[in-house]
Amino acid sequence: MVRRHLCLVGLVALAALCFRHALTVVIGSSVSVDRYSHILMVVPVSAALLYLEHKRILARVAYSFMGGLLYVAGLGAAAVLAHYSGSIEPSNYLSLCILLFAACCIAAFWFCYGSAAFRAATFPLLFLLLMAPMPDWMLDRTIAFLQNGSALVADWFFTVAGVPFSREGVVISLPTVIIEVAQECSGIRSSMILFLSSLVLAQLFLKSPWSRLTAVLLMVPMTIFKNGLRIFTLAFLGTRVDPSFLTGRLHHQGGIVFFAISFVLMWGLVWALQKWEARAATAGEHPPSGRASTARSF
Repeated sequence: MVRRHLCLVGLVALAALCFRHALTVVIGSSVSVDRYSHILMVVPVSAALLYLEHKRILARVAYSFMGGLLYVAGLGAAAVLAHYSGSIEPSNYLSLCILLFAACCIAAFWFCYGSAAFRAATFPLLFLLLMAPMPDWMLDRTIAFLQNGSALVADWFFTVAGVPFSREGVVISLPTVIIEVAQECSGIRSSMILFLSSLVLAQLFLKSPWSRLTAVLLMVPMTIFKNGLRIFTLAFLGTRVDPSFLTGRLHHQGGIVFFAISFVLMWGLVWALQKWEARAATAGEHPPSGRASTARSF
């Protein structure tokens, strides 16, 4: 087993060497650019999930020819991609490189431990693919979706609160101030973290694929609700209590408060789905089951 572990480390190190330039850019962007900061949590979470279930995952191990073949194919694809890098848009090239690196890591695991271990570790291994940053065209569309959705939810809050306003797209005009839901206010960082968290919590605590899918999909409206609530709260306090709320600490550092609200709601959602699964099982209406051994209760 030690030799298998060393083999995996060596193959991952070789892949990292081949993709070193792309990895350097991604790691640097994760540290300095908000929209990429979620990438830093992907590898630690994947490693933690593998360790959590390592006895079950490594119960049956064997070298896999298919895994080795896919690893070599991944390195070959990297060479082809590098050859045509000049004709590929930079953000697309970066995304493809990181996807190939993640695929090489997955193939290396498959080669070192075999098909049975690969099947048992499917979720944490495929989770590695999320370390690839979205290309600019996809990221811009995602941010625009969050901007417009957040402005719409803030519109609803202002309407319910009876605050006079008008809205054109992402610009909300109040009697004393005009607010624009800028890209920085889209909540892309917290949205991505909530998305990744929902994937992990659903995998750990839910059994049914439908319950897991529901938990992940409901993160979208929950994230938009959180962003709209933040915009409304800042605008309401800034116009009714103190204008400094529009530029103060709550504006620049208060995102953690609203993220915490969303996180609590996410736990509540997972808890409710877990209770539904328990009731369905008790009533004999078993939902489509996943790997029950990985589900936990809280």
